[in-house]
Amino acid sequence: MKVLLSAGMIQGGRSGVGRYVIALSEALVREQPAVDLYVAGLDADRGLFPWLRADQWLSIPAAMAGGAANLWWHQVSLNGLLRHLNIDLLHIPSYRRMLWHCVLPQVATIHDCAPFILRDKYDFARGFFGRVVVPLIARRVQRVIAVSETTAKDVVRFMRVPAARVTVVPNGIDHQMFQPPAAAAVAAFRQRQNLPQAFFLYVARLEHPAKNHLRLIRAFEALANSGAFTGHLVLPGAPWHGSQIIERAVAASPFRERIRLEGFVDNAELPLWYAAAEALVFPSLMEGFGLPLLEAQACGTRIACADATSLPEVAGPAGILFDGRDETSIAAAMARLATMPPDERRRLEDAGKVWAARFTWSAHAAQAARIYRETLANPIQS
Repeated sequence: MKVLLSAGMIQGGRSGVGRYVIALSEALVREQPAVDLYVAGLDADRGLFPWLRADQWLSIPAAMAGGAANLWWHQVSLNGLLRHLNIDLLHIPSYRRMLWHCVLPQVATIHDCAPFILRDKYDFARGFFGRVVVPLIARRVQRVIAVSETTAKDVVRFMRVPAARVTVVPNGIDHQMFQPPAAAAVAAFRQRQNLPQAFFLYVARLEHPAKNHLRLIRAFEALANSGAFTGHLVLPGAPWHGSQIIERAVAASPFRERIRLEGFVDNAELPLWYAAAEALVFPSLMEGFGLPLLEAQACGTRIACADATSLPEVAGPAGILFDGRDETSIAAAMARLATMPPDERRRLEDAGKVWAARFTWSAHAAQAARIYRETLANPIQS
């Protein structure tokens, strides 16, 4: 099968979709010999795909890097490329880039239905596109890969895609990267980063209101004010929509000296951040999956997250749940983590590692290859 995977929207690998495309392409190339994979992307991102041969990389013009221009390129130019290369199947890994008319069978991965669930996440134009245009296109796609049961139900409910066309294929994590680091490496990392002995961690881009930083900050302030926790709150993440609101909240906090905005951190250092933390606290209001929950558990770190959308199913039995819209509930979960007896702490750490081991990119790629075969064997007329 000659399959083209679009990487035109991966933002240098810094987004969840970007990490998905990179991991899936590697697993397909290395482990699915029946798939002859081609990747279309911006040349600035070429170095993120070292496992591809030169002829497997197809350049999207640099002028098409912007959101609207990139969308236009997919709709207008991609079909010609598919014909020229005699591609059998197209895989689009983001609902914003699905083709209205595709000259060959099209599979799409949909990570979430955010425009329907968080109305204030996007401006009017992008909200309209997501709520009105995307469902029309999604119903023309032959097969949809949903990364969680929650997303699958939302695709059927909001986009009205027939359930028979939607398959749940959970994301994986890189278990060679995400595993408990050596104690000496963690100690050296703490010293290098000037980290306190105890800190709560939230790995997410600085996006307001979707990532819910403000409630987390206020919950941390309540916890710190009570004296139940004397450590810090560390917030790694690249600035995004509304980041200035989060930055102002930190600057105005009476505990601002104990709240750190780290900016974007390299993926290679994430295991050290996880392992050094007291726990990962993940209050996001809406996630199609939530990779940090699994990554942290694989590194032996306890987690607590909002009981919203896909997060409970991804967190698994070792995750502590709270109401992400209630600062008191968030603070209570953090207090439990901070005062947990050693035996319960070890139990959750061990259970988390066992749970996270279930999620691999190898399994995701194998399921994707099966869906490719089924789609080509039984194409659906859009």
